[in-house]
Amino acid sequence: MICMSSFRIFLFCCVAVALNFLCAFFFYDTLHIPLFFDTIFTVAAVFYLGLFPALAVSVSYNVLNALIWFGQEGRFDPLFLAYSLCGVTIVVITWLFARKKAEFRISAGVTLLYLVLIALLSSCGTVIVGGTIDYFHLKYFEVPDMMNPIKHFTEAFTHQQFSLFASCILAQIPVSILDRLLATFAGYGVYRLCRRAWGER
Repeated sequence: MICMSSFRIFLFCCVAVALNFLCAFFFYDTLHIPLFFDTIFTVAAVFYLGLFPALAVSVSYNVLNALIWFGQEGRFDPLFLAYSLCGVTIVVITWLFARKKAEFRISAGVTLLYLVLIALLSSCGTVIVGGTIDYFHLKYFEVPDMMNPIKHFTEAFTHQQFSLFASCILAQIPVSILDRLLATFAGYGVYRLCRRAWGER
């Protein structure tokens, strides 16, 4: 076991934020997959560094994302920052289980069950939080497709005569579940690589 210096923790967090941007850009902008893929390294930070560094990664990503959007489009969207609540929800739910690292080592089956449970609970949280933010975002702002990867799903439900709020919640469900499963397992995999390379924090 190693004791990481504050500088190394800061450096790890900066790299995690940068890699989150890279993943989001690659999967959404390049491959046009309507998933978020912006929390893989946030999950890794939860497992490897703990609650507060992972919160710093999550909030920093969303603040920088809002600033980049402002730089590109020349306008500031205050609700864009609200999506950081989704990241905070994911971090807290993941940490509630990730802090029990000894239990993850009991067996591969136990690890699998924990990761699935984390993914399902964090997807429930993001469905509620993200869907509510989407509702206010779409209701009061002109939201470009690039700013909301699941906007088309939401519109599909509204065309079926669902209310806007219900449509925002329903549109989040399949996307969030798949995104959380992939990000949780990938993030845990990154954590395992970090632990093998540098030892446990």
